[in-house]
Amino acid sequence: MSEVSFKGKIFRGESFEEGIISIENRRISERKKGKVEKVSYIIPPFIEAHIHGGWGYDFQKGEFEELERELLKRGNDLAIPTLMNDSLENLKKISEIFTQYRKKRPNTIFPFLRVEGPFISEEKRGAQEKTSILKPTIKNIEKFLSIEAIKSFTFAPELENSDYLVKKALNMGKIPSIGHSNAKISDFKRVYALGVRHTTHFPNAMSPLHHREIGLTGAGFYYDLELEVIADEVHSSKEFLKLLYKIKGNSFSLISDLIPQAFTNGEEKIIKDENGTLLGGATLVSEQIKLLKELSFSIEDIIKMASINNRKFFNLPIPYLREGEDASFLILDEDLNLEKVFFRGEKVYP
Repeated sequence: MSEVSFKGKIFRGESFEEGIISIENRRISERKKGKVEKVSYIIPPFIEAHIHGGWGYDFQKGEFEELERELLKRGNDLAIPTLMNDSLENLKKISEIFTQYRKKRPNTIFPFLRVEGPFISEEKRGAQEKTSILKPTIKNIEKFLSIEAIKSFTFAPELENSDYLVKKALNMGKIPSIGHSNAKISDFKRVYALGVRHTTHFPNAMSPLHHREIGLTGAGFYYDLELEVIADEVHSSKEFLKLLYKIKGNSFSLISDLIPQAFTNGEEKIIKDENGTLLGGATLVSEQIKLLKELSFSIEDIIKMASINNRKFFNLPIPYLREGEDASFLILDEDLNLEKVFFRGEKVYP
């Protein structure tokens, strides 16, 4: 590309500062080069930390290359492929495919796999396949945790042997995430004391808040937890999102929970099965940020939720927009529409 500099509000980790960014040898330079293009916002790339597929492609089918291409164009330099609950045999096969993919593409945007299951509540399974839900016997736990590429998983703490599952997983460096669960607050407190700090698509497929039993929804509001939220105004209402922001501030993270059917039928935002159960998300993080702006969330907080918080929790690289850093950044307009995507010094969109 011809030399150009971008002048606008640059996100510096906590706030925006007026400045200039250009690209030199695939690195960020803060010196003016060539033509100066005035833009509204310059921000770090997004992270999609819970995503099953999209555009007709499916991680469950091992379509990693196709999904990496689509996600890069939409401003994501990190994404965690998330598998639907499946048999241990199938989970192991997909894990092996993923491991081979990472060997061929060591610079892939996919760091590891996560799965919604297999030790979840039948009552709160949502769109997860009932026949693949496993009893958390010691044997099943050992077999599941031996699947190396799966670093995070969803579980229901009210089930038997959940303490053993949590202790074993944490000792192996894996991340248990509470979800698809009808747990009581007493069940939550037990695994929280063991070190569990993550929730799966809060507050969907969780026990609700009641004034005599606050359940997992209440626990999410009250305790220090990593809450990943589908802020699409479908999985949670505008009022719920505003309440969450009022109570938790900018501490939660945005996810899409995007499913393979998303974007295969135009811009359909609500995808349900024949029983009316939501099958998953159809609104990318890059689109959710515009919805939150309309709800009067601050721009700084929105960027933290979309680009930073999940990286911190999962201990993934945090991009800094400063001299000498990798030239991966996004250009947004005043309404937070995605205008340009740069990945490692190359423009990948438009």
